[in-house]
Amino acid sequence: MKSFLTKLLIKYRVVVFKKESLEKLGSFYVNNLYITIFFFLIFTLILCLCSLLLVFSPIGSGLFDYSKKKEISELYLHVDSIENLLNLHLDYTENLKLIFNELDTSTSVTNNNIAFSLSALQSKITQQDSSLTRYIQKLDKESVIKYNKDILSKLDISRPTNGIITSSFNIKDGHFGVDIAAEKNTDVYSVLSGVVLFSGYSEDLGNFIVIRHENNFSSIYLHNSVILKNKGDIVKSGEKIALVGSSGILSTAPHLHFEIWSGITPIDPEKYLQFN
Repeated sequence: MKSFLTKLLIKYRVVVFKKESLEKLGSFYVNNLYITIFFFLIFTLILCLCSLLLVFSPIGSGLFDYSKKKEISELYLHVDSIENLLNLHLDYTENLKLIFNELDTSTSVTNNNIAFSLSALQSKITQQDSSLTRYIQKLDKESVIKYNKDILSKLDISRPTNGIITSSFNIKDGHFGVDIAAEKNTDVYSVLSGVVLFSGYSEDLGNFIVIRHENNFSSIYLHNSVILKNKGDIVKSGEKIALVGSSGILSTAPHLHFEIWSGITPIDPEKYLQFN
């Protein structure tokens, strides 16, 4: 090793002569170390230039076809998104079965502080849904609003969060709820007591949660930063269930998109709740 380093450091004198007259033009000293470093730098420079040509020039695109790789990557993300949505629907279906068909009342959670039990909810939904639907269909618009107000008031409805409404309910535009602007991580509350039907993530909707309530009502909370409840959890009116965020492609700023449904019909939250 010592002899190798010694050889690298040996200096050589290079003398430059004029060819015709052999006149001495000058001289300089070099050693093997300088020569090695010089050629290493040249090699590195050439390697970098070749890499840039392959990445950014048509030559590289022709050899490696980056467009195909990008297309494959996009397809993979698309398939992954579809898989996530499928899992969401499967989870939703399982929770519907839990509440409507397959609820084991012997294992229901019992708590004196809870407004109603899972077994009570199941029996009320089973007995009331069909009759409620028939009754409401016979009412005019104003009577439906009054009916819903009376029921929601008795169920102790509360605001979903503290904020300002920036986009109102509009069925014609496909906006089935209200957008409530609020600071990120502001508390989100369940508007009524109920059971969490779904708690999860969607690429478009972000972190969202769906809660089933008595008297055929459901509430939906979209674009949360964090979800604090899991599917099957029992929640009370005014209980914290999530934090305001801006998750999901359809969200551009921190806000809560809130919907409330009576059966399969979305209803205007501003008619039943005080916001702002």
